[in-house]
Amino acid sequence: MKVVIVGAGRAGGALALALREAGYEITGIASRSMESARRLAELVGTEDYSDRPEVLVPSGDLVVLSVPDGVVPSVCARIAERGGFRRGQVVAHLSGALPSDVLSPAKEAGAYVLSMHPIQTLAEPETGARRLKGSYFTLEGDPEAVGVGRRLVEDMGGRALELPKGTKVLYHAALCVASNYLVALVDAAVGLLRAAGVEPDEGLKAVLPLLLGTLENLRELGLPHSLTGPIVRGDAGTVRAHLRALSEEVPEFLELYRTLGMYTLKVALRAGLDEKAAKEISALL
Repeated sequence: MKVVIVGAGRAGGALALALREAGYEITGIASRSMESARRLAELVGTEDYSDRPEVLVPSGDLVVLSVPDGVVPSVCARIAERGGFRRGQVVAHLSGALPSDVLSPAKEAGAYVLSMHPIQTLAEPETGARRLKGSYFTLEGDPEAVGVGRRLVEDMGGRALELPKGTKVLYHAALCVASNYLVALVDAAVGLLRAAGVEPDEGLKAVLPLLLGTLENLRELGLPHSLTGPIVRGDAGTVRAHLRALSEEVPEFLELYRTLGMYTLKVALRAGLDEKAAKEISALL
């Protein structure tokens, strides 16, 4: 299968390298910047690169639009207007939030459309390509395109999840909670440590082993049994002390602690916390 990548950023670069390592031929790289297109073309071993995607797109059995979410529809429409798509191609985008329907100009040209989103953070092409092995990808779109996507994911050493139409926004919100909000929570933890006298750089280094241990618990024990701490133990005294200290010293963190504590209480009940202790902690929060 011949592949054309439109967009030479981190996600497009990682996918291009992962597909090449899986035995796929990358026949062209298109980007707004000729220099970016050239660099990725050299990485994947193709001589065909351009800032005009419609010139390269016809050569691909699979065309991947790895451009920012906000321009996926317009890039697709522009390629279609210039006659780039052809019947029988699979045209995919990598957006986590957008459905495959935004590729309707390609579908009108006879292509099968696909949303293919890797559940992974991709900082740069080489590291990203390694991370894609073993990662999950969500697939949504035409049945013919989903079948191709499943084969691609398996060939890259990943795992495929198929999403029903209309669920992409909720799915993307889930990933934001898991990844983006984790970073925000660590920032809050480092902020609390700073209030306790620990410098931010040292605070981050201090909590990283704790985070890694928690992730290992999640991998080995799953949910809800990887939950630890005062709430799942029913330790109302510690929760009361936390609330008092936050209220007196760093009130800007109080609402966040209360909100997260109430949700943690639900997880703790599933992990076996008794109702009496849960009611006491709930009243405190």
